[in-house]
Amino acid sequence: MITAEDDSSDALERVVRQSVLLSIDNAHGVHPNYADKHDEKHQPILDRGPVIKINANQRYASNSRSVAFFKSLCAELGVSCQSFVMRNDMACGSTIGPIIAAELGITTIDIGIATLGMHSIRELSGAKDPQVLCDVVTSFYNR
Repeated sequence: MITAEDDSSDALERVVRQSVLLSIDNAHGVHPNYADKHDEKHQPILDRGPVIKINANQRYASNSRSVAFFKSLCAELGVSCQSFVMRNDMACGSTIGPIIAAELGITTIDIGIATLGMHSIRELSGAKDPQVLCDVVTSFYNR
């Protein structure tokens, strides 16, 4: 027997399956004085587009499905994106993305813009990146 409670539970499940969450924060850009702190194949550069944050230990919520979704969104707009993968021999911070993804089951991607001096009193980003990320996020919400 299907009750009203079952109907609303099913509706919530359908919404969760069709949802994507953008967890947006800054990303560690490559500082010219500390380039050795980054993996040489994953060096986010200021003003080269949004950064997809990936971590094998799930410190970020990005996975193959959410990364493919975000890359396709950027491609539709002709925007190049970058990836940040923390070196496995260094500690890594996290975001709320993995918590939300685990608790709600919503496909989640951690993204941001490359920033120098993250968490310092003077953070620095490229001049173009904030607007480019804004354009991608606006396109996401207009879908």
